This record gives sequence, structure tokens and C-alpha cells, in this order.
Amino acid sequence: MIKTKILVTIGPSSSSQEVVELFIKERVSGIRINFSHGDPGTWDNYVKTLTEVSEKYGQYPALIGDLPGAQVRIGVTEAFQVRKGEVVPLLVRKDKVGERKAILIESAELLEKLDVGDVVLIDDGRLKFIAKEVSSEEAQLISLSDGVVGSRKTIVIEGKEHEQPFLTEKSIEILKYAVSRNFTYLMLSYVRSQRDVRLVKDVLRSIDGSNIGLIAKIETRSAYENLAEIVNEADAILIARGDLGMHFGLEEIPSIQSSITLRVREVGKPVIVATQLMESMVNNPQPTRSEVVDVVNCVKEGVDAVLLTGETAIGKYPIEAVKWLKKIISTAEKSLSLSSEYRKTAQADVREKYTLGLVLLAESLGAKLLVYTMSGSMPSRISKYRPQVEVYAGTSSKAIVKKLSIYYGTNALLVNDSKTYEEGLNNLYRKLLEIGVLSYGDIVILTYGSKDRLNNYLRIFEVISSTTSI
Repeated sequence: MIKTKILVTIGPSSSSQEVVELFIKERVSGIRINFSHGDPGTWDNYVKTLTEVSEKYGQYPALIGDLPGAQVRIGVTEAFQVRKGEVVPLLVRKDKVGERKAILIESAELLEKLDVGDVVLIDDGRLKFIAKEVSSEEAQLISLSDGVVGSRKTIVIEGKEHEQPFLTEKSIEILKYAVSRNFTYLMLSYVRSQRDVRLVKDVLRSIDGSNIGLIAKIETRSAYENLAEIVNEADAILIARGDLGMHFGLEEIPSIQSSITLRVREVGKPVIVATQLMESMVNNPQPTRSEVVDVVNCVKEGVDAVLLTGETAIGKYPIEAVKWLKKIISTAEKSLSLSSEYRKTAQADVREKYTLGLVLLAESLGAKLLVYTMSGSMPSRISKYRPQVEVYAGTSSKAIVKKLSIYYGTNALLVNDSKTYEEGLNNLYRKLLEIGVLSYGDIVILTYGSKDRLNNYLRIFEVISSTTSI
């Protein structure tokens, strides 16, 4: 089993039951729906398929929605080719397009902020233009590269951020939709400060959606500058390298990724890396060598999960992309050595010290660590210290199984309803015996920790037969 989790984006290439079943068989830990594309009918089909397949196999990956943020996108238009040096108009009004090739945007705000000499970036910076002429109704852009302009691609001015309201009426309707369909997490696009995360929390609380976890996407300069407060407010962090690359120099992205990862890991929350992990596999059946190295570096930095986007949403080889990612992670983890910085003991909290001691004990014994949880708190604390042994978290709640699925090294399982922690541990232990995870000679550590009280349970023993009782 790999410890670094794999998340995928569902889309036209992966919406069939056959592909979703293959995702589940490959132990994908989360399915992302990008709310910037499609409509409730399309999303319902995705949710329905995932629910049916999850119940069929008894595996419950997180259902993750990606909320559109304060961003400007190109309007719906036919894709067209541009050549380096070609002049292309940027327009807000469709009736001004006529017969010419033009970039049509949905909001006038970007045009109002544009100055002559500004660099305009489209589709995560794949296309670059420089503003030659700017008026109140349109701008003339000179293409700095060859490429294709397509519908619904993001468009930004390098070095300038949008000042639109963080939540729109459409965003609130999507929040209501996510609550009604029991989404596990919501990704928040273009977060600028902790106020944006709090705003979404307040809205969710008012519509009975407090149980949905919030994943803040770090993708702008202001988000990076306000990282500490955003990390404290959000439930998890996603490093959106594509958008970061439109606000920082590309040469800065690796160090930014490392610093964000370290900061999030210090507070024990999940950190996810996304964008262009295996982008060549949108059209090719195997990754490039540089993409393999990139994934290995993510593993070495100790991220909780990596997210595939276009590779599985619109790519020709969605299953192959997952298999390759799994193979690369598995190989990288075999040679992984954790430096001491990942296991600082500066925290005064007794629970933290107990948890770190538990992980170190399990590793020194080569034991499998079994924990029963009613809230998800104890497994998330264990995950913080990146255990290099197998960790199994049993719970009687599907919601908690899904919530824990994105945490590093945590194998969450649904077990029979349990009234006490001891009963829950017993049910988890017997289930692992039944499915063959535990076998003769295994050393097992059983534990639980109450969320609100300093009472912890710990027992160590060796499995001597399939009937060994706890």
C-alpha cells in the first residue's frame, strides 16, 4: 500500500461506471468534481456513479468539490490557433467580435485593470500576450507564443489580482448543492486571507453544512503572503502550482511548494499538490522523465496527496495515469527516509507527545498500528508524524472514512457499529483478520484516544493464529 494518497478529477474521460470502478480498484483516495465546468445534472451523474461503485466495493473515497473563485475566464467560444507575434483583440462584448479571432471574457474588470505593457496569461500561463493598446471597450494583445485559445480557460494579468467578491450568488448555490449531496470536502479557489475561509464556513453553518471540510487553494501572491492565517483557518491546503506560476516566476515555484508543505505539515493538516504532475499523459500513455522526478520530489517532501486534473478529466489515458502515479509513489516510498525536522517535539500538548511516541514505538517494533476513532482526531494526529508502518483506522461512520482518506498513511475502514472504543477496536481487529491484512507473526498495536479527555488505550501483542483475541 502507498502512503501518499492519489486524488483524481472526474470529467468526460472518466465519468463512466467502468472507469470509476477501475479508480476504486486502484485505491484512489478522492474524487474531485470541478464546479467551473458542467451543471448540476452533470455533477449528479458523477455523484451517483461514485456512490454506486463505492457501495459495491465497500470503499469510500472522499467526494471533493472545487468551488469557482474570483477569477476571470474566457467565454464560450470556438477554439482558435494563435501564432507568435499575432495581434488578437480582447473583448467583453460578444457583438463586437464579428468575423475576427478574438478573446472574449466574461467580466469587464480585467479590461479595466489592464495597462499597456501588461502581460496577460491564459490557461495556467501556457499562452502569453502583451498588451499593445488598451481602451474602455477592448485591448489589442500581441501573442508571445504559439498556442490554442479555448473556452472557459482562466485568464489573468501577471502581477495583478482580481478584487471581485469572494462569494457570488452562483457560489452560494453551489455550496447548497454540495451540502445536499454530502460532499466531504470543498476546495476554495483564489483564497486571499483567512476571512475568505471564514466566510464560507459561516455560509455552510447557516445551511447545515458544517461537516464539510474546507481545502484552501494557495494560488495567488496574497494567499502565499497570508499563508499562516489561512492554514490555521482551513482544514487542508492545496498547492495550485499552475495558478501560482502566473503570479510568481516559474523558477520560484519549487521553493514555494517546499515552504508551503513544511508550514502545513507543522500544524498537522493535509497538504495536497496539484497541476501538471503528469500532464503529458493527457495525450500519451506514459509520463516524461521530468514528471517522474517531480512526483518523487513531492513524495520526499512528505505531502499527503497528489491530485490529477486534466490527466483524468479530459485525458486519453486516465487509468494509465493513476497506475503510473501509483507505481512512482510506491518506488519512491521504499527509499524514503524522514529527516528529524518532520518530527519536532516542541509541542507541549500531551496528546502530541503520546502520538509521536506511539509512532516511534510502532516503527521500532515493525508493528501494524490499529486505531479506532469516533471523530477522526487520533488518526489525523498519527498521520502528522508520517508513520512508516501500516496504520488502520476503524470507524463506524462513512463520513469519517471519507474525511480520513486524504491523510498520509491512513487506511480508513468502515466497521460495525460500536458503542465503545474497545468494541470498535475489537471489530477493526477481526475485520483485518478476515480480509487477510493481519496474519501469523504480525505484531499489532491497538490504540485509541478520546478527543476531549486525556485517556488513551494501548495494547501490544503478536498474532499467533487467525483466532487470536484481543
